[in-house]
Amino acid sequence: MVDRVGHERANAEGEVRRSFVGGYNPLYQVGYMIGGLQFMALKNEMTANNKMTLKQFHDAVLKQNSMPVEMLRNILLNQPLKQDYQTQWRFYKLP
Repeated sequence: MVDRVGHERANAEGEVRRSFVGGYNPLYQVGYMIGGLQFMALKNEMTANNKMTLKQFHDAVLKQNSMPVEMLRNILLNQPLKQDYQTQWRFYKLP
């Protein structure tokens, strides 16, 4: 993790301990992966065809703060939400 990912040694040790020592729900790491996939898909969608620069994307994400990624997507795309809104974004295509 230090050589390939760029973590500092202390952070890499913490990640390894968290993965192997236990005490965390098995879905803990999956949650991070799903969030990462969502943010990558949103970044690709928003920076494609010059909708936003990468800096504009990052600034917009940080400005909105903490919320589900699909809600962030609706804000960035300026899509109004109905009161009975149902999730529908498919951010990842299975092979």
